[in-house]
Amino acid sequence: MDIEDPAVYCMQAVNCYETNPERAVALFRRADELGSPEGSFGLAEMYMNGMGVERDLDEAVRLYTKSAEAGNAPAMFRLGSMYTGSYGYPEDKTLCRQWFEKAADNGIDLAYPEIAAIYLYGYGVEPDPVKAHYYYDLAAKAGNPQAMFMIGYMMSEGVGTAKDEKGAVTWFRMAAEAGVPEAQFKYARLIEEGNAKGTLQDAFNWYTRAAEVGFGPAKFNLGTMYYEGNGVKQDFKKAFELYDEVASEDDADGLFMTARMYFDGLGVEQNMEEAMKRFGRSANGGNKLAQEFLEDLRRKQNTQFITIDGL
Repeated sequence: MDIEDPAVYCMQAVNCYETNPERAVALFRRADELGSPEGSFGLAEMYMNGMGVERDLDEAVRLYTKSAEAGNAPAMFRLGSMYTGSYGYPEDKTLCRQWFEKAADNGIDLAYPEIAAIYLYGYGVEPDPVKAHYYYDLAAKAGNPQAMFMIGYMMSEGVGTAKDEKGAVTWFRMAAEAGVPEAQFKYARLIEEGNAKGTLQDAFNWYTRAAEVGFGPAKFNLGTMYYEGNGVKQDFKKAFELYDEVASEDDADGLFMTARMYFDGLGVEQNMEEAMKRFGRSANGGNKLAQEFLEDLRRKQNTQFITIDGL
């Protein structure tokens, strides 16, 4: 009599789940029936993604739980993700935290930044910046670029750890080199402000890398470099183009700068009507300079009216 090996069933299922998902479901199911945590996990994945079987989140969670309780770390991580409420399954902050912590304790690197964020922002638990820093540090040392940025932020602000601006620069640079737009922007600013080694050309290059993937603050700062001729040849047309990209996202600062350039006819044909529209939108968005400009304009108009009226 042949002895059934659930590991073989799981391997066969993995090899055919894309080409023959129905067979993969049958193989994972048999492995699950034989008590394999990996079989339960594989079958849960099929129910989760609706492959070879109708999508059923309740059944997926049941199987993930069965697998996780048997010690399967990837299933622990999946349960943490499911209980965030992001996959259409009811949110449960307590179970989310518990399963992410178990996954982290069982060496799942992807769980480190998740549990770190939970403690940093107090997701269903009292905020604990020290714990948050501990898990972000684990994630950063495991190579997670976003965690590198967060460690830089926490060190620069003294959140959950001693303030260390020099150490923060190192982490910001590492995150920037790993492709995190927020870090590229932050590192460029540090260079531009003289708080990190580098030239204005280096700052320009880092801003450019962040801007190329659509990071608005980097576009704005690039626009300012072109507007002021700071580290690059002054180019009002290029500055306007960058500011306008930011303004198109209803950014109050981008709206103010494009309004100003329409008003003065810098880098774009003068258009007072468009300028006033943008000053108004910028002011409504909270830009203090736009608010002050409009208030000053109203005062001048009122003064003119009173003078004329007194003739």
